[in-house]
Amino acid sequence: MDPSVIWNYSNRTLTGFTGQPRADLIGADQSLADVGYTSARAAKLDNLDRLPSMEAFDTPIEGTVTMDGTEVTVVQDEITGNPTRHLEGWIDLSPMQSGDTVVVRMYVKLTSTGDYVKYAEETYSGAQSLPALHIVTLPARYGIKLTMQQTAGTYRTFSYQFYRKRVA
Repeated sequence: MDPSVIWNYSNRTLTGFTGQPRADLIGADQSLADVGYTSARAAKLDNLDRLPSMEAFDTPIEGTVTMDGTEVTVVQDEITGNPTRHLEGWIDLSPMQSGDTVVVRMYVKLTSTGDYVKYAEETYSGAQSLPALHIVTLPARYGIKLTMQQTAGTYRTFSYQFYRKRVA
Protein backbone atom coordinates (compact mmCIF):
# COMPACT_ATOMS: atom_id res chain seq x y z
CA MET A 1 0.00 0.00 0.00
CA ASP A 2 1.19 3.47 -0.83
CA PRO A 3 1.62 5.52 2.43
CA SER A 4 0.54 8.69 0.67
CA VAL A 5 -3.00 7.28 0.48
CA ILE A 6 -3.23 7.35 4.28
CA TRP A 7 -1.70 10.83 4.63
CA ASN A 8 -4.04 12.34 2.02
CA TYR A 9 -6.72 12.70 4.71
CA SER A 10 -6.58 15.92 6.74
CA ASN A 11 -7.91 14.15 9.84
CA ARG A 12 -8.75 10.65 10.96
CA THR A 13 -11.13 9.36 13.63
CA LEU A 14 -10.32 6.32 15.66
CA THR A 15 -13.35 4.22 16.46
CA GLY A 16 -14.09 1.55 19.04
CA PHE A 17 -12.78 3.49 22.07
CA THR A 18 -15.00 4.34 25.02
CA GLY A 19 -14.42 6.69 27.93
CA GLN A 20 -11.85 9.42 28.48
CA PRO A 21 -8.14 8.51 28.21
CA ARG A 22 -6.12 8.83 31.44
CA ALA A 23 -3.24 11.20 30.70
CA ASP A 24 -1.64 10.40 34.07
CA LEU A 25 -1.28 6.72 33.12
CA ILE A 26 0.22 7.06 29.67
CA GLY A 27 2.52 4.09 29.25
CA ALA A 28 0.97 2.19 32.18
CA ASP A 29 -1.12 -0.94 32.06
CA GLN A 30 -4.91 -0.33 32.23
CA SER A 31 -5.26 -3.15 34.75
CA LEU A 32 -3.30 -0.98 37.20
CA ALA A 33 -5.74 1.89 36.73
CA ASP A 34 -8.60 -0.50 37.47
CA VAL A 35 -7.25 -1.04 41.00
CA GLY A 36 -6.69 2.65 41.78
CA TYR A 37 -3.13 3.07 40.52
CA THR A 38 -2.45 6.75 39.70
CA SER A 39 0.67 8.69 38.79
CA ALA A 40 0.81 10.14 42.33
CA ARG A 41 0.67 6.64 43.77
CA ALA A 42 3.23 5.44 41.24
CA ALA A 43 5.69 8.12 42.42
CA LYS A 44 5.35 6.91 46.01
CA LEU A 45 5.82 3.29 45.00
CA ASP A 46 8.86 4.23 42.92
CA ASN A 47 10.41 5.72 46.07
CA LEU A 48 10.04 2.35 47.81
CA ASP A 49 12.39 0.89 45.22
CA ARG A 50 15.08 3.26 46.50
CA LEU A 51 14.79 2.25 50.17
CA PRO A 52 17.38 -0.54 50.00
CA SER A 53 20.03 1.97 48.91
CA MET A 54 19.06 4.96 51.08
CA GLU A 55 21.51 5.95 53.75
CA ALA A 56 20.28 6.51 57.28
CA PHE A 57 22.09 7.77 60.36
CA ASP A 58 21.39 6.61 63.89
CA THR A 59 21.69 8.82 66.97
CA PRO A 60 25.22 10.26 67.28
CA ILE A 61 27.72 8.61 69.59
CA GLU A 62 29.47 11.45 71.40
CA GLY A 63 31.89 11.70 74.25
CA THR A 64 35.48 12.00 75.31
CA VAL A 65 38.25 9.47 75.64
CA THR A 66 41.21 9.90 77.98
CA MET A 67 44.49 8.33 76.92
CA ASP A 68 46.44 6.20 79.40
CA GLY A 69 49.05 4.51 77.20
CA THR A 70 46.85 1.52 76.34
CA GLU A 71 44.71 1.01 73.27
CA VAL A 72 41.32 2.51 74.17
CA THR A 73 38.09 1.83 72.26
CA VAL A 74 36.53 5.07 71.06
CA VAL A 75 33.49 3.56 69.36
CA GLN A 76 32.38 0.01 68.64
CA ASP A 77 29.32 -1.06 66.67
CA GLU A 78 28.18 -4.66 67.10
CA ILE A 79 25.79 -5.16 64.22
CA THR A 80 22.72 -7.37 64.51
CA GLY A 81 20.38 -8.19 61.69
CA ASN A 82 21.53 -7.72 58.15
CA PRO A 83 22.22 -4.04 57.55
CA THR A 84 25.60 -3.07 56.19
CA ARG A 85 26.99 -0.20 58.26
CA HIS A 86 29.78 2.34 58.34
CA LEU A 87 30.93 4.57 61.14
CA GLU A 88 31.45 8.17 60.15
CA GLY A 89 32.52 10.98 62.41
CA TRP A 90 35.12 13.21 64.00
CA ILE A 91 37.89 13.14 66.56
CA ASP A 92 39.21 16.46 67.86
CA LEU A 93 43.01 16.29 67.98
CA SER A 94 43.32 19.90 69.26
CA PRO A 95 44.73 18.82 72.64
CA MET A 96 47.87 17.36 70.99
CA GLN A 97 51.13 19.22 71.68
CA SER A 98 54.74 18.87 70.60
CA GLY A 99 56.04 15.45 71.70
CA ASP A 100 52.59 13.77 71.64
CA THR A 101 51.94 10.77 69.39
CA VAL A 102 48.54 9.15 68.91
CA VAL A 103 47.71 6.04 66.86
CA VAL A 104 44.18 5.59 65.47
CA ARG A 105 43.20 2.05 64.44
CA MET A 106 40.17 0.61 62.66
CA TYR A 107 38.92 -2.95 62.93
CA VAL A 108 36.25 -5.05 61.24
CA LYS A 109 34.50 -8.21 62.38
CA LEU A 110 34.26 -10.61 59.43
CA THR A 111 32.01 -13.29 60.96
CA SER A 112 29.24 -13.09 63.54
CA THR A 113 31.28 -15.05 66.08
CA GLY A 114 34.74 -13.93 64.99
CA ASP A 115 37.25 -11.53 66.47
CA TYR A 116 37.98 -8.02 65.25
CA VAL A 117 40.68 -7.78 62.58
CA LYS A 118 42.68 -4.57 62.08
CA TYR A 119 42.47 -3.08 58.59
CA ALA A 120 43.79 0.47 59.04
CA GLU A 121 46.19 2.38 61.28
CA GLU A 122 47.33 6.00 61.17
CA THR A 123 49.80 7.84 63.44
CA TYR A 124 49.52 11.54 64.35
CA SER A 125 52.42 13.39 66.00
CA GLY A 126 52.76 16.84 67.55
CA ALA A 127 50.32 19.73 67.45
CA GLN A 128 47.93 19.30 64.52
CA SER A 129 47.46 22.17 62.07
CA LEU A 130 44.14 20.60 61.02
CA PRO A 131 42.95 19.05 64.29
CA ALA A 132 39.44 17.96 63.19
CA LEU A 133 40.09 14.38 62.10
CA HIS A 134 37.27 13.06 59.87
CA ILE A 135 36.95 9.28 59.76
CA VAL A 136 34.81 7.05 57.55
CA THR A 137 35.18 3.33 58.10
CA LEU A 138 34.76 0.70 55.44
CA PRO A 139 31.43 -1.15 55.37
CA ALA A 140 30.90 -4.06 57.72
CA ARG A 141 28.16 -6.58 58.32
CA TYR A 142 29.04 -7.91 61.80
CA GLY A 143 31.01 -5.22 63.59
CA ILE A 144 33.21 -2.13 63.36
CA LYS A 145 35.57 -0.78 66.01
CA LEU A 146 37.74 2.34 66.22
CA THR A 147 40.48 2.70 68.83
CA MET A 148 43.12 5.24 69.88
CA GLN A 149 46.40 4.81 71.71
CA GLN A 150 48.71 7.57 72.85
CA THR A 151 52.25 6.26 72.59
CA ALA A 152 54.23 9.41 73.53
CA GLY A 153 53.79 12.68 75.40
CA THR A 154 51.47 13.82 78.14
CA TYR A 155 48.22 11.85 78.17
CA ARG A 156 45.39 13.87 76.63
CA THR A 157 41.60 13.74 76.52
CA PHE A 158 39.99 13.83 73.07
CA SER A 159 36.39 14.61 72.12
CA TYR A 160 34.64 12.59 69.45
CA GLN A 161 31.35 12.40 67.58
CA PHE A 162 30.38 9.45 65.38
CA TYR A 163 27.32 8.31 63.51
CA ARG A 164 26.27 4.81 62.60
CA LYS A 165 25.54 5.06 58.92
CA ARG A 166 23.48 2.19 57.56
CA VAL A 167 21.72 1.17 54.43
CA ALA A 168 18.01 0.98 55.21
